Amino acid sequence: MRTTPILKLFAFLLMAAALSACRGQPSQKPPIHLNPNMDWQEKFKPQEPNPFFEDGRSMRAPVEGTVARGLLRDNPPYFEGVYDNGSFVATIPVSLDRSFLHRGQERYEIFCTPCHGGTGAGEGIVIGYGYVPPPSFHEQRILDMPDGELYSSIYNGVRSMPSYRHQIPVDDRWAIVAYIRALQRSQNATDDDLRKLNITTDFAQANTAE
Repeated sequence: MRTTPILKLFAFLLMAAALSACRGQPSQKPPIHLNPNMDWQEKFKPQEPNPFFEDGRSMRAPVEGTVARGLLRDNPPYFEGVYDNGSFVATIPVSLDRSFLHRGQERYEIFCTPCHGGTGAGEGIVIGYGYVPPPSFHEQRILDMPDGELYSSIYNGVRSMPSYRHQIPVDDRWAIVAYIRALQRSQNATDDDLRKLNITTDFAQANTAE
């Protein structure tokens, strides 16, 4: 039997429609994944229950009697600013250089300036919002403090000042202490300090007056 042109055209259109239905159509089935590679392994997010463990928690507590790598606080003068006998460290127990001091200035301006002010005189912006003014770093009492006591104020907090141990890491605390000492030196420079910088007293007074 001969195939008429109309039947050929109908068969062609039917085949084209069938092929077009094989691509671009939405499907509720997941795509074919030839190599799963643990892509759908079971996992638990923080604070989720986990029936695998006896206590039902997915977050595990550290093994008793162990310390995580890098978290052994076996140097009280460095980590706490005190000696073994509880007295404050006299001087900063780290090496000082220009970059360390600049780091202290950066951290000071972020964390300390709002209360203590740019020069350390206790005239930060928050004082205008009812906060109790902190003491000036240039008071003789604070000038005479050992470095460890300044560090302890950052580490433990003091009076109305909260602890910043969680916001400021150890090295940055000491860097801030170093910068506070630089602020104190700059605001209480002696004639000998000025002479070393080739600055005369008359020149310094003239610039202060301006």
